Amino acid sequence: MSVKANASSMNAKADSKSAVLQQLQQRIRRIESAERAGAEQTVSSGCVAIDRLLPASGYRRGSLVQWITGGGNGADYLSLLTAAVACRAGGSLVVVDSANQFYPPAAAALGLPLERTIILRSSNNRSHSSDRKPKHSDAEEPPEHFLWSIDQSLRCPAVAAVWGPIETIDARWFRRFQLSAEASGCVGIFVQPPSAAAAPTWADVQWCASSLSPAERSTLELGPNEQPLHLTLARCRGTFAGQAICLGINTVTGDVHAARPCHESAVSSPRESVQWST
Repeated sequence: MSVKANASSMNAKADSKSAVLQQLQQRIRRIESAERAGAEQTVSSGCVAIDRLLPASGYRRGSLVQWITGGGNGADYLSLLTAAVACRAGGSLVVVDSANQFYPPAAAALGLPLERTIILRSSNNRSHSSDRKPKHSDAEEPPEHFLWSIDQSLRCPAVAAVWGPIETIDARWFRRFQLSAEASGCVGIFVQPPSAAAAPTWADVQWCASSLSPAERSTLELGPNEQPLHLTLARCRGTFAGQAICLGINTVTGDVHAARPCHESAVSSPRESVQWST
């Protein structure tokens, strides 16, 4: 009887400890979002598969979302999709176009409100010819006045989202961006090169996007117009980092879904078998 009593006591203590940890997690989340405007409101990523991986089933208003990518693998599309969703309920979209490459007709096809879109361009834009595209190795930080314009856009309550590719952001400006977004409830979405992954970040969510090798592609069910994308959640408040997922993006319809293994009976790969914690 004493053994059973001891076991019951240990189980009760374990349950009590788990309950205390859950309460502490909830309190920490409330403290982190206490000063954030619209903290209880969320913005869908535009993709159900991605929303399922986020603690709030989307991005909280007042958050910064960072996309780390080598380019050309769907990250621009997915990040712009989030910006379009963020503006559906009203508010303006500010596009950071330091390289003078934003193409409004393509953006309109995604549902971006061009009548409520403001494009920021730096006075020292460098034009790139068709045979010389900008390389991430040419990374340089935008001038101070340009960063100030981004900061003021994030702080404006009439702006629903700020989106754009930025080569580098130093920690000081990144922190200012975070505070400005929290004050207004704006969602800031920045696309950066792989070199930014090693730099300090104040983003609430950081995605690392990469393409798949031919061998990896062959293990997935993909349609003739679908482009695969591998996403790793490198940073996210409220959940564990390091989780990953494979997506299929239809280049014709724009549909995005979680890519499935070729065989129904196949054991899920580590990329797809991860259990997400909320």
